[in-house]
Amino acid sequence: MKDKSFAVTMLPAPSLKEAINGVLYVHNLIDPAHGEVPVLRDAVPGDTIKLTVSNSDGFLEWDTKIVLTDITIEKPIVLPIPKATFERMLNAGTNAVLQYSLESAGNQKLSMHLSIELKD
Repeated sequence: MKDKSFAVTMLPAPSLKEAINGVLYVHNLIDPAHGEVPVLRDAVPGDTIKLTVSNSDGFLEWDTKIVLTDITIEKPIVLPIPKATFERMLNAGTNAVLQYSLESAGNQKLSMHLSIELKD
């Protein structure tokens, strides 16, 4: 019998508007930062996007959810991330990892990770 494993399709990674070449200078950050989820072609009104910020050790630092509407569908979704989230990780000597999920009709798809180096 042949292996019937399948490939998991990941959604594109989010972006962090204030990051420059993968680095966030936390002391320059005006509260809040802005995580951006790209346009999701398969999303429909009523789907939920959840954006998470974890530290590089894998511990969840912050998250938020938004339910898509007719107004927000087919547009990038920009979500505010409190500066304190990044300050805690900077003080602990870890970096930030952003990821989002799309929940649609009970199914969940994950995005690729965005790793951000934190500097003072």
